[in-house]
Amino acid sequence: MQAKDVFPFSLMLLIALVAVARVVLVLADWPSVSARVWPWLRTRNWWPVASDHAAETLLRKHLTPEQYQHLAKRAYLEIPSPNRDGRTYRIPRGPGQVMVVEHGHVQERLCLQPTEPLPEADVILMHKLLIEADEPTYLATANHFPRSNWH
Repeated sequence: MQAKDVFPFSLMLLIALVAVARVVLVLADWPSVSARVWPWLRTRNWWPVASDHAAETLLRKHLTPEQYQHLAKRAYLEIPSPNRDGRTYRIPRGPGQVMVVEHGHVQERLCLQPTEPLPEADVILMHKLLIEADEPTYLATANHFPRSNWH
């Protein structure tokens, strides 16, 4: 390659890298994509944050394959109420409130957070286990917010 060809090639390479970076940033903000990619990466042995790796592995172990696949596709986990027929709790992957869905309609949103920072997967598992083990205490502890107008 001659010296005069290096500059256009370098410029084209830079433009291509910027374009790829923009696509990655857009996809990283898209919940269904980020819910699939980041958890999958966290399950790899080379993942640099040991607590994220352990939390994602534990979450996958405690969910059925169908539940984990649903969480990956929809970016939320649905847990049926142990005490009320037709009620489901939608636990989001990442920040957000748990939605209480009854017969297909959002009734309210719940906020319940640990006092110490935890990996995302541990928070999902916390909600799941608390709902299944003691739903009345979970509901008594959580902050309740009325449903949004758009649901």
